[in-house]
Amino acid sequence: MKRRRKIIVPTVAVVLLLSAVGIFLFLEIRVKSVRDELSVLEANTVASSALTAGLTEALDDYKLNYSDVVSFTYGENGNIKSLSTDIITLNTLGNEIGTNTDEYINEIGTHEISLPFSSLLGVQLLSGIGPDLSFYVTMRGITSTNFENKFEAAGVNQTRHQIFLCVTIKTHVIFGGKVNIVEYNSEICIAESIIVGVTPNTFANF
Repeated sequence: MKRRRKIIVPTVAVVLLLSAVGIFLFLEIRVKSVRDELSVLEANTVASSALTAGLTEALDDYKLNYSDVVSFTYGENGNIKSLSTDIITLNTLGNEIGTNTDEYINEIGTHEISLPFSSLLGVQLLSGIGPDLSFYVTMRGITSTNFENKFEAAGVNQTRHQIFLCVTIKTHVIFGGKVNIVEYNSEICIAESIIVGVTPNTFANF
């Protein structure tokens, strides 16, 4: 009997140790998966809020109107011959929007993300129960901007011209020595007008 106890005791210890290691690895994998998913959602939320703030601030400074960036030339019959946009003004505006957006993201610095511990278990009945598990991520933004002209028919001898700001924000999410890049894209109409009169086909079918 004594020999059996000597064999059983170490066996139980090994089983308990392996079980503890298994549980630890399971929780580690779940934490990583949930953390990555929440980081992506949080990065997109932060990028959207930062873009709204950066865009609002820049437009308040520039007070941009359609006529400030678009000019027309007319033919002898009074019809529109060509349309041109002020690229310098648009690029300057785009650079300020990008700079403002990055500043808002970078000002956040370290960001806390929390979730209930029970969420790691993957059991629906226990979802939302238990103490919160918090982890911290650092976010850094890199914003690039571009502009696109869009034309579409708006009626008889009427063409809608829109200038869209195309934004790409790459948020670098830093956690535990690892960097994930989350890309956020948005397209915003910043100027619009209805062109009345006969316009070239190159405009209507742009």
